[in-house]
Amino acid sequence: MDLPDLYIINEFVPVPRVFYSDATQEPFAKCIDCGRHLLEDGTQYIVEKAFRSYKGFEARDTVFEYALCLECRDALSETLSSESKERIDAFFAERTDLVKRREALLSDGKLDVDEWIGRCVVTGEQTSSMEEYQILCQCDGSDMLFGYVPYAIGGTAIDEVVSLLSNATIDELNGFSDEHLGIPPELEDIFAKRVLLI
Repeated sequence: MDLPDLYIINEFVPVPRVFYSDATQEPFAKCIDCGRHLLEDGTQYIVEKAFRSYKGFEARDTVFEYALCLECRDALSETLSSESKERIDAFFAERTDLVKRREALLSDGKLDVDEWIGRCVVTGEQTSSMEEYQILCQCDGSDMLFGYVPYAIGGTAIDEVVSLLSNATIDELNGFSDEHLGIPPELEDIFAKRVLLI
């Protein structure tokens, strides 16, 4: 997406627990792809997590989670078809205004991650009412940055994004997922059509 460059000055906090690894209860320390250490200042990376909730219960399952340094993220992005990238950019440009969203969320001076990930960035639906959703953030060392992310995206919006992807792009993302993520067998059918947000 073509978004204005950001100059993050004070818009960061220590990585919130929601973006810790649920497997270790600690911040992600290594890139899932290259193994690079992530927690040093100046090392930028993304964290993505996918959840499955159950109606009538407060419990949720973490379906997958990972951290990916920006160099590996950029390399993976380069493998995606230009057709898919153009369609995704057009979808988000039409359905969201990330610049206005950021301005509104920062207007009260608070940096509250729950406000940023409490609703789907596309539909506005509350994540607490969703059966499936994914969250994404960008970090620098031990801090999470409030840029155009963090955000959440619900299952309905993800379905729409997936429908825009070329078969080649889906194969690339599924190959990455198969190599690195290991979705639990009981949830594979549900998340078979899911892709990484990178």
